[in-house]
Amino acid sequence: MLRKYFRIVPLLLISPVFSLASIDSLENRLSSAIGREKVDLLNKIYIEYMESDPAKALEYSKEALILATSIEYPKGRAAALNNIGVVYKNQGVYDKALDNYIASIRISTDLENKLPLASTMNNIGTVYSLKGTFDKALIYFIESYEIFVKLGKEDQMIGALNNIGNAYSAMGDNGQAMEYFQRSIDLARNGTGGPVNFDPVNNLGNIYFYGSNYEKALEYYLTSLQIATDNSNVRGQAFALANIGSAYMEMGDGAEARRYFDQARQLAINLGENPILKQIYLGLSRIAYDEQKYKEAYQARLLYDEVKDYVYNEESSRKLAQLEMAFEFQRKERELELLKRNQEIIDLKLQNNRIVILLGLMGTILLVAVGFVIFKLRKAKKLPL
Repeated sequence: MLRKYFRIVPLLLISPVFSLASIDSLENRLSSAIGREKVDLLNKIYIEYMESDPAKALEYSKEALILATSIEYPKGRAAALNNIGVVYKNQGVYDKALDNYIASIRISTDLENKLPLASTMNNIGTVYSLKGTFDKALIYFIESYEIFVKLGKEDQMIGALNNIGNAYSAMGDNGQAMEYFQRSIDLARNGTGGPVNFDPVNNLGNIYFYGSNYEKALEYYLTSLQIATDNSNVRGQAFALANIGSAYMEMGDGAEARRYFDQARQLAINLGENPILKQIYLGLSRIAYDEQKYKEAYQARLLYDEVKDYVYNEESSRKLAQLEMAFEFQRKERELELLKRNQEIIDLKLQNNRIVILLGLMGTILLVAVGFVIFKLRKAKKLPL
């Protein structure tokens, strides 16, 4: 069973008046684009391929990173680093994902660019979630959500609300989780953030699944599959199909479960989605075991162990801790720098105030002296010769 799906907020740095276009149109424009415009187009094309062809999306992101670095375009470089991190995260290579996220967030912090900063913070939260550190993930999700609210970015708010709900669900607070999932759905329906995304619908199904209400969970999973299909979200389809398979498995319908798992497996293999494959192989192993097909169960279990080892190991866990320490150290350094700068401003103001006071006193003394001289002169004129 796919325990959760945390939505990634992709980072895209383009002109606010840039309109949505087809991949073919974007790639045609790419042939004549140069400089920053080309970097932005490469990052835009990445968005188009992210859910359907992550390998190609990664190619465009890396090209954007190389070009942005060569022309010294920090915003474009931050976007490309974030996007590369998303691809690695989806593949389960969390240490590489964090390498790129941290590099991206450092640039955005230096530029004081709030939207990319919040987007990457949200994505860092997803890695902590997938690692099982939900309390820390929640901090990143809430902080990024508050920035999105201040910036009025509804689409990103929808994703962050879904992620907050996921963190609460993983910590066992289903009441809070359902509230945030519903807020995410309502904002998509009533706001300007676009159509309802499959993520919160899928995650509401997860809550019913964990409550052993598999029929209700299945309803939500089927709805999420339809949404993902309508939006041509191949990755979303893989998640939904795997969850449908899990629901049928728990309901005792091994044949239907296997049918959906097989569909999900093919999509996940094409996408290189190892976290999805991990759950699929575990489900297939269990079904085969229940059917007393022990050799098949063993083979599926071996595949599960293989992708599990790929997704998570001690080295990546240590890397995560090291990156977190480096990131927190950088944040503290920046806070101290801001405090120092604020203190310098205060000291300068105090110094200026002292100068103003001194000038005022000198002016007062000068006025008194001038008045005294004038008084003496007038008095002298009245005296007899």
